[in-house]
Amino acid sequence: MEQYEVATLKKGLLIIDALQEKDMTLTDVIHTFSFNKSTAFRLLYTLEIMGYVKKVGHAYTLTGKVGMSSTTYSPKENWLSVPPLYELSNEIGETAYVGILYGTNVVTAQVVDGRHSIRTHSEVGDYAPVHLSALGKVILAFLNEKQLDSVLKELPLLQKTENTFADLHLLKQHLKVIKEQGYAVDDEETEIGLRCIAAPVIVKDKVLAAIAISGPSWRLHRKMDKALSKKVIECSSRISALLS
Repeated sequence: MEQYEVATLKKGLLIIDALQEKDMTLTDVIHTFSFNKSTAFRLLYTLEIMGYVKKVGHAYTLTGKVGMSSTTYSPKENWLSVPPLYELSNEIGETAYVGILYGTNVVTAQVVDGRHSIRTHSEVGDYAPVHLSALGKVILAFLNEKQLDSVLKELPLLQKTENTFADLHLLKQHLKVIKEQGYAVDDEETEIGLRCIAAPVIVKDKVLAAIAISGPSWRLHRKMDKALSKKVIECSSRISALLS
């Protein structure tokens, strides 16, 4: 409720939100938020001495204290994602997931088990380096340039299997392809014998999360990628619409 808002704190958080998109000068902050010069300077100075921002030349940028690019995911999103996920899992027969970005990891936020007896074993709360999975790669592909650079700068490119994208240049090129086609595939990059197809959940032009289906490579073989990716994208679009 408005009566419980702390105005100065809110102004500082607005600046932090804006700096997640791009670096800003004092003049940028004044014009963006219609703050007077004194207010803008005091807010930036306070954020700087507290270690949340740093000044590079004439511009302010976020430090690692704020945390690297992360998607936020609330209980509301958890509940709204369940019906479309259940329908996707039920139609295809495979386990369906929601993943969110946290630092340089992708965290499993929802799981709907498929009907097959042989299925993957990822559980809510499981996490792994973001470049290993389709969930993670599709989130990376739809981050803005500043957020992506922030994550990749800190990301240890672990080589999990022979198919893992452990080369930074190749990973960046791969992410461009993912963004163009609208979905990502984990082609036995996390585990040999396991494949996954994921699509982003986009709300207000920002990637909030990703949804995916996963299963053994002999069931989710490559020739099915095009047809299955359409169903995954349809599901992610439904969730995006529910959250908009």
